[in-house]
Amino acid sequence: MTRQRGFGQLADKDRFGCLLPHRRPERSAGHRACGRRGHCAFGDGGGAVIDQADALRSLVRDRTVFARTQSRAPRTYTIAVTSGKGGVGKTSIAVNLAILLARAGRSVRLVDADFGLSNAEVLLGVTPPYTLEDVVRGRVDIADAWVTSVEGVKLLSSGSGLEAMANIDGTDTNEVMSAVIGSASDGDIVVVDTSPGIDDSVVSLLGLADEVLMVTTPEPTAITDTYAAIKVLMSTVPDPAITLIANCCSVPAQASAVADGLKSICMRFLNKSFERYEYVPYDPSVGRAIQRQRPLAVVSSHSPAASWLRRVAIKVSERARKHQAHVPRDPNEMHAPRPRTAHIPTGAGLSGFERSGNPEHGWVAAAVEA
Repeated sequence: MTRQRGFGQLADKDRFGCLLPHRRPERSAGHRACGRRGHCAFGDGGGAVIDQADALRSLVRDRTVFARTQSRAPRTYTIAVTSGKGGVGKTSIAVNLAILLARAGRSVRLVDADFGLSNAEVLLGVTPPYTLEDVVRGRVDIADAWVTSVEGVKLLSSGSGLEAMANIDGTDTNEVMSAVIGSASDGDIVVVDTSPGIDDSVVSLLGLADEVLMVTTPEPTAITDTYAAIKVLMSTVPDPAITLIANCCSVPAQASAVADGLKSICMRFLNKSFERYEYVPYDPSVGRAIQRQRPLAVVSSHSPAASWLRRVAIKVSERARKHQAHVPRDPNEMHAPRPRTAHIPTGAGLSGFERSGNPEHGWVAAAVEA
């Protein structure tokens, strides 16, 4: 029997009985273990991948468009949508949030920064003529790489199946994304869909955001990986503005329990926690929208998940408005940007608290059981 999943999660089987993986095969444990820097031993073309990645990094550093400057438009508001693990509905939330913000009258840009594995265009039903790799290689200017999609949302894809893009490191991610955000217009909201996990390229990208939406589900593995992601983010980015999105919850009380458990763990071991949380319910219409390759906010705008996500969009829009109202129009009047770093401390994340004798593992397990 086909079992529907939550917001952004594919059903176990489609109506033809074909298995639909919750995680992409490229993100298998073996592939993750090889890292994202071109050292992958899978396949006969490993050396070619290394050469392509090195060449792409050289292009990033050589091109003046990616110079180390504060190039962003002064009154943009950047939202990074991320998660500790894949399969929790991160991309669906990013896509539908962008659409709902646009419907609220905001000028919105959506960046699919899941480098080399982009699929926001699939949910939007568009085929971008250019990708971020085309920009890096000088084939097209950033301004011409955006494609207009649903509700006027402008999309920039990083491409799919591009190994070289998948192996960009944290420093180069910072250069590329600073230029991308800088290409936005004054007053835009920029929604960035990141890769899942805690590698340095993801953390570097999160450091550029004004707000981070951390997506999780009530599943034990998702909660454990969410804590790992929060821990690494708080260890590397000064005072990140984190909003927890408790997705695929049966009732609001379940979302509250997830948020309270994570807050308790964060306060106990990090002495700080995330600012707020939001609830998105389990909704079978999500899976149907994904199968149709259409955004939920378009095909089922009054469904429970879309209705709750609309509330999230309203709150995000208000925070963006307040932020932009207090930022000077003249970039020369801006204060120096807060320091960023993509360095991940030794022992951070899952590899840290899963080690024998580390007390965090027990507390995370207890929170999950609660």
